[in-house]
Amino acid sequence: MTRIAMHRISLIPLLAFMLFACGQQTTIPAPSNDGTTTPPEQSAQNDVIIPDTTKVADAATRAALTTYDSATGTMRFSQNSAALQNLKAGDVLVSEPSNAAPSGYLRKVQAVRQEGSEVVLDTTQARLDEAITEGELKADFQLSGDDLLRTEGLPKGVTVTANPANSLKPQAGVGENYSFNLNFDKTFVPIKGPNATGTIKVNGSVAFNVGYGVDVGVHVWSSPHLTFQASVGFAQSSHLNITGDFQGVVGDSVLIGTQYFKPTKPFFVGPIPVTFVPKVELYLTAGGEITAHVNFAASESVTAQVGARWTSSDGWKNISGFGITGSLPPPTFSGTLKPHVGMQSRASITLWDIAGPEATLEAGVNLDVAYPRNPNWIVNGFMKGTLGFRVKLPLLGTLASYNATIFDISKELGRSGNTPPVLALTNQPHSVDVGTPLNFRALCTASGPTFGNFEFYSVIDAEDGCLPIIVVSDREGLLTPDYTFTTPGTRTITVGTIDSQGATAKLAFTLNVVSPPPILTLTYTGDPHQGDPYSMAAVIKDSTEPAGGDLCKFTTWKVDAPDTVAYAPGCVVSVTFGAAGKRQVQVSTHNSYGAVTSQTVTLNVLPPLINLNPEITLAGVYNGEDKSFGFCAPSAVYVNNGAIIDLTLRSGTYCPSRATSPYFAEAAVHNPQNEVLSFDWKLIGQYDGKDTVFADSNQQTFNLHGPGSGYNAGPTTTACRVTLTVGAPDPSRSKSRTVWIGQCRYYTSRLA
Repeated sequence: MTRIAMHRISLIPLLAFMLFACGQQTTIPAPSNDGTTTPPEQSAQNDVIIPDTTKVADAATRAALTTYDSATGTMRFSQNSAALQNLKAGDVLVSEPSNAAPSGYLRKVQAVRQEGSEVVLDTTQARLDEAITEGELKADFQLSGDDLLRTEGLPKGVTVTANPANSLKPQAGVGENYSFNLNFDKTFVPIKGPNATGTIKVNGSVAFNVGYGVDVGVHVWSSPHLTFQASVGFAQSSHLNITGDFQGVVGDSVLIGTQYFKPTKPFFVGPIPVTFVPKVELYLTAGGEITAHVNFAASESVTAQVGARWTSSDGWKNISGFGITGSLPPPTFSGTLKPHVGMQSRASITLWDIAGPEATLEAGVNLDVAYPRNPNWIVNGFMKGTLGFRVKLPLLGTLASYNATIFDISKELGRSGNTPPVLALTNQPHSVDVGTPLNFRALCTASGPTFGNFEFYSVIDAEDGCLPIIVVSDREGLLTPDYTFTTPGTRTITVGTIDSQGATAKLAFTLNVVSPPPILTLTYTGDPHQGDPYSMAAVIKDSTEPAGGDLCKFTTWKVDAPDTVAYAPGCVVSVTFGAAGKRQVQVSTHNSYGAVTSQTVTLNVLPPLINLNPEITLAGVYNGEDKSFGFCAPSAVYVNNGAIIDLTLRSGTYCPSRATSPYFAEAAVHNPQNEVLSFDWKLIGQYDGKDTVFADSNQQTFNLHGPGSGYNAGPTTTACRVTLTVGAPDPSRSKSRTVWIGQCRYYTSRLA
C-alpha cells in the first residue's frame, strides 16, 4: 500500500479522523472495481415498515420533474406519472437525484393541481419519521477524486489534486492511501506587537481522506424511539515547513479551498432512497509569537472521529475518538518563540442538500522554545475537534441544539536532549599589538542581543546559557580575562568549557602579537639660513610602548658635512647648515621591541643672514615646585624631553605665587639691539589623534596648564610639546623652536 514519504516537514501536521459508528470503529468502505463507492449492507427489509402515505418517485416521475424550488416548495412536472396520479395532500414524496433535483428530495405534499399539461405540487420539507414507521439507516462512505465536482477559492500558491477511485489500492482502513493532495505556499505577516516586522513562510503538502458515517433509527416498539448518530472522519498526513525572520505575534486563519462533491449514490431504508451531499472547507492556521529566526520541520499523522449520538431518551452523547503520531528533525532557531501552525478542516454532510451536521478539526504542531532551558525545545502535536447541528434536521423534527468542542488535546512529539556547548570565533582580528590590553572573556548572548567588547570567541549552551571558560596560551600558560602580552610573537590560544551535564567543547586559534613601528613626525618652522642654528623636533607616537616610555633616547639624527647636529640623540635638536641650497636631514627611531621607523626631509637652506639676532640661546620646561623636599626650590628643576608633566596638579602647597600648574616654560633671547620682540608660546597636545592647542601665551615666561579649567573627570596621558616663536621687526629674522617634547597628563572632559 502506498504511503506519502515524510521528508522535512515544517510545521503542522494535520487532521485525520477515523469513522466510528455507535461508538465502535467502522471501516470506511473501499472503492469498488468500477470506481464507485460501495455502500455497506442495508438493514433487513422485514425490519422496515413504510406507511401507505409514502410514495417513491419512479424513473418516469424523476424524468418528468422540470422545476424544484426547495425554498417555496413548488414542484412542476411536465406530465403525469403512476406515482403522481394517486398523490394527495398529506402524502410524502421521496426521490433519488435527478436532473432537476440533483440531491434528491423528501417532501410532504400540501396540494396537487393540474396546470395545462403540467402537474404542480405545493410541498413542505418532510421528516424522515413521516416517511418511515419502522426502520434504520446506516450509511458510511469515503470520498474519492471521482466524487469531487470542483474546488473553489484557491489562493495563489495553493493547488489541490484528486485521485480517482480506481487508482487507489484496496485500503485496510483510513489513511493507507490518500484520495486528495493539497500543496500550499503561504506567507504570514505579524499582526500585532510594538515593533512587528518580518514575515513567516509556511509551505508544504497535505494528503488526506474524507469519510462520513450516519445512523438514523425510527422505532415503534423499542426504546429509544428515535436515534440519530453522525460522525465525520479524516485521515491525514502532512509535510510542512515554517521559516522566517520575524518580530511580533501571528494570528491568522486563511481559507485555502472549498471542495464541493457530488451527491452520494442513494442509501436505502427499504424502498426509501436517502442522498447525502458532502462539502469540505480547508483552512491554514498560524499563531504564536516569534522574536527572531525560525526554521522548523515536522511530520504528523492524525486520526480522529468527530461525532455525537442523539436519542429521544438520553439526548446527546459524545462518540468521538482520536490518535496522533509524528516525527521531526531538530529545529533551528534563535530568539524566543512559540509558533504553531495547523490545518483546519470543516466537513459537513447534508441530507438531500437541506441540513445536517458539521464537524471541524484543527490539528498541527507547536514549537515551545525557552533559551536557555533543559529541554531547550519541545514539539507538541495538537488536535481540536468541534461538532455542531446548526439548523433544523429534515429527519426527526428539531433535535436539541448541539454545538460543542468535543476534544482539545496536546501530545508531545519530541524534545531536545542535552547538547554540547558551542564555541565559535568572532570576527575579531587575530593580529594584535604588543602591549595592548586584551579581553579573553567569551561573548555570550543567551539573555538577548549583546554588543561585543572585542571578544575573540563566543560561547553558548542551549540548556545552561553562558558558561565559564578556561583560556591557555602555549607560551604564557593560563590567561586571565584581561591580559597584556609584553613580547611580540605567535601564540596558540586554546579555549575550553564544560556544561552541567559534562559535555565539553574546545577551540584553538593562532594569535599573532606584533609590534608595529613607531609613527614619526618631524616639526620645524620656516626656511633655515646657512650658519644660523635651526630647531627641529621629532614627534613620536607608539601605541605599544608602555606608558611613560621615552623613545627620544632611541632617536638619532644624521646630516651630511658640512652640516652639524647638536643635542642628538633626542627629540629636539639644533641643526646648523654649513651650506645653502637643498640639504637633507635623516631621522631614525625604534621602540622597546626593536621596531624601526625612519624619515628623511629635504630643506631649502637660504643664504646667511647679515643680522642673526634675535637668537634663542636657552629655552626649556621647568617644575617650579620641588615636592620631594616640601619647599620651593631656589631654582626651578629642568624637565627632560620625554618626561611626563602632570597638568592635573595644582600649585600653591609650597609655592603660593603660582596660580595654576607648577610647570612653566622660559626662554633666554640674545637681543643686543634691544629690539621690540614678540613671544608666541603654545602647548600642543595629541587629543583624539589630532594636534590640539591646550594653552598659549605672549609673555616671555609661559605658565603651563591643561585645557579648560575646573576639576573634571577623565584624566589621560598623551604626547605633547611646547613651541616658541620669537618675532623680530624683520620677519625674516624671526626664530622658532620646539622647546620641549614629552607627555602630558590632563583632564579630557574639558575638551568635550
